[in-house]
Amino acid sequence: MMQKSFGFLVLLTATALVGGCGEDGVPGLGGSLKDDPLVRMAAEACMIDIDCEAGGIAEGNAAISGMAKVDTFFQSVINFQAKADNISGSLDAELEAIRADFGLEAGADIGAGIKAQAMASGVASLKLVAEPAKCSVDAQASVQASAKCEGMVNPGSVMVECKGSCEADVTAEVMCDASADVECTFQGPAIECEGSCTGTCTVNAELTADCGGTCKGGCDGECSLMNAEGECQGTCEGTCMGSCEVEMEAGATCEGECRGECTATNPSGGCEGSVRASCKAKGDASVMCEGSCDGEVTPPSASVECEASAKAEASLNVECSPPRVELQFELMASANVEAQAEFTAKLKVLEARLPKILASLKRADLVLKAGEGLAVDGVAAVEGSIEAAGEAAAAGNFRVLFGLNCAVGELGKVGGAIEGSIASLSASVSGAAEISSALQ
Repeated sequence: MMQKSFGFLVLLTATALVGGCGEDGVPGLGGSLKDDPLVRMAAEACMIDIDCEAGGIAEGNAAISGMAKVDTFFQSVINFQAKADNISGSLDAELEAIRADFGLEAGADIGAGIKAQAMASGVASLKLVAEPAKCSVDAQASVQASAKCEGMVNPGSVMVECKGSCEADVTAEVMCDASADVECTFQGPAIECEGSCTGTCTVNAELTADCGGTCKGGCDGECSLMNAEGECQGTCEGTCMGSCEVEMEAGATCEGECRGECTATNPSGGCEGSVRASCKAKGDASVMCEGSCDGEVTPPSASVECEASAKAEASLNVECSPPRVELQFELMASANVEAQAEFTAKLKVLEARLPKILASLKRADLVLKAGEGLAVDGVAAVEGSIEAAGEAAAAGNFRVLFGLNCAVGELGKVGGAIEGSIASLSASVSGAAEISSALQ
C-alpha cells in the first residue's frame, strides 16, 4: 500500500515537473517515471541517487531521503545497533573469560558450573551482595538530536525535564527550584557526615545500642579480635564501649565519620568543597536539566518523528558506573583445604569482574527500551515520509522526491534491523543474568 501511494506521487510529480535538482532547480525536465531516459539523464546531471545505490542502514548510511526528520530517525536506528552490538560483545567477552576462569566449556551455563564447583570444593553457601548500578543519561543528547532533526532548537539554550536527579555544576553556587532538593557529595579520607555514606561509617558506640560492625575499644562481652593492649578490634557480642565502624550499604545513613563519600541533602553550608552536586526532584516531580540525569528524560517539544529520535538518543547515551559487589561464602570445616583455597581464588577473580557486568546489564536494559521505542515509532516516521513526499510533489523537488522513494524502501528494513540487535543483546543479557540468579 505504501509503495503504491508513493508510486502515484512520483508519477504525479514527474508528469508536472517544472523544477529539477532541488531548491535551485534545473528547468526543462520532463518524463513520468524514474526509468524515463530524460528523468535519468537529469538525475545523473544533478547527482541524484534514484536507484538507492548508496545503501542504507546495513551500510551505516543514514543520509537516504534528504529530509532531516526522516534521516535523523535512520541515524538513531544505526546508533542503536552500534550500542546494542557493543554491549552484547562486551558481555559475551566477559562471560567467556569467566568460563575460562572456572575451566568451563565455551557456552556452558556459568551459574550451574559455579554451583557445582562450590559444592565439590566444600563451600556451604555462596551469595552475591551488590549495590544497584547507577546510570545517568546525557540530557543534551536528546536536545542535539531534536536540533538536528527540527533545525529550530538551539542546543546551547535548551533544558530538558528530568524525573530523577540532575547533575549540577559544583564550581558555582548550586541552586535548585522548589520541586527539587540539593544533594552534595563530599569525599574524604574522613568526613563528618550527616547523610548517606558510601564506604565505612564510624560512630561513637555510646550513641548506638548495637554495633553491627567492628568495635574498637572496650567490649562488655565476647570480642572476636583483641589487640596487644587488650582492646577490641573485631565484632563485639555484647556492648561496645568505644567506636563502632560499619561497612555501609548503598544509601545507608551515617551520623558520624564517613571514610569514603558522604552525600548530604540540603546541607546548611551548601555544596562548597563537594566533588559532586545535583538537584533531585521531589516525589513524582521533574527538574529542568542541562547536564546528566539519572532518571527519565523528557526531550524538548518536537514533531512525532523527531521526538522518537530524541528519546532514543537520550537512552543510547547512557553511562552506568560499576557498583560495589561482594561475594559472601561459608566454608565447610571438613572439606579439602586445597580445594577450598583454589575455589575461593576463582571467586576473587569473579568478584572483580562482576561490577562491569552488572553495569553493562543496567545499560543494556535502557538500550533495549530505546530499540523497542524506535521500532514502534517507525510508523510515525513512515507517515512523516508520505507527508513530506506530498510536499515535495507539490513543489516539484526532484532530489527530495526520489530520496524519499529510497527512504520508504529502507523503512521496511528497520524492523528487522532492530529486532536482530535486540535478539542478540537479549541473549547476552540472559547469559549474564544466569550468574546473578545462581548467586542469590
